[in-house]
Amino acid sequence: MSDQLRRQIEILKLLPRPGLAKSTGDIHKELKERDHASSKRTIERDLENLLEVFPMSVHKESKQGTNGRTNYWHLTSLKGLLPETLLNDNDAALALTMLKQQAYNRLPRSVVKRLDSLWQQATTTAETDKRAQQWMQLIQYLPDPMRPESPPIDGDVQNTIEEALANSDALNLTIATLDGENRLEGLLPLRLLLQEEILYLLAEYPSAPNMDESIQLLPLHRITNAEARLSFGESSLEPDLAQSFALGMEDSLRLVIRVNRPLAEALFNRPIGRDQTLEKDSANPGLYMVTTFIDNSPQLKRWLARRNGGELEIIEPKWLV
Repeated sequence: MSDQLRRQIEILKLLPRPGLAKSTGDIHKELKERDHASSKRTIERDLENLLEVFPMSVHKESKQGTNGRTNYWHLTSLKGLLPETLLNDNDAALALTMLKQQAYNRLPRSVVKRLDSLWQQATTTAETDKRAQQWMQLIQYLPDPMRPESPPIDGDVQNTIEEALANSDALNLTIATLDGENRLEGLLPLRLLLQEEILYLLAEYPSAPNMDESIQLLPLHRITNAEARLSFGESSLEPDLAQSFALGMEDSLRLVIRVNRPLAEALFNRPIGRDQTLEKDSANPGLYMVTTFIDNSPQLKRWLARRNGGELEIIEPKWLV
């Protein structure tokens, strides 16, 4: 971070509310006490620059004194300016800096774009705090190696889909497939689903030739073109039911499995279901009994199928064997 940016952040921290204005000299003196050894003229240029960048937030007032005119400065509004938490609270800046990596694909594209400058400023603020920097070195975010990274999504496509969802519009989409391209017209969007870092559009396709194709689950990164149009009808599908159907999820089930120690260690660290219990199998030394409640989904069936015969034995329900 440049010395100028660091200095201007400090200046913004020093600017008071209306009625408590500070002169350029006062600000210069306080900055010197904070180890910013710059000339008064440099501080004056910084203040003028901040006034130009944040005209709705920074206010300048000139008054005639015995030794000439003096400029006084204060904040008028925080609109268009960084939130005070980012300017004055290193803990909040650290939190936002570390949460940024989780925001992509979880916020509307337009919101992420508008927040980009705040993410950058939060990072800049955190960089000025030694404790924040130390913590960022002590904890590192590592993506799950078993899950894919988020593929790039066309920004215009995502904006169009998000607006159609908000306005209950219909969609005409072009989707890239293994066989080339597919065109779907008159889709009624239901919701966006984030699964294993992939963002999907769940939609009803009223023109589908059969029931199985009437519920569409489309990865956004495969959509090459999206057009919204006024819709005169609403989807007849309940989104939760459509979601369960699209994901192949049936009712929740009680799963009981006998596992070896390496798999028990893995499940102890990362449970696969709700209310999971894990205990030694008294009748089989070295093996463990795992009981949990989990959705009956294709993901569960694939997970069970990938375990070799020595890793686990399905005790309940028997029809999963």
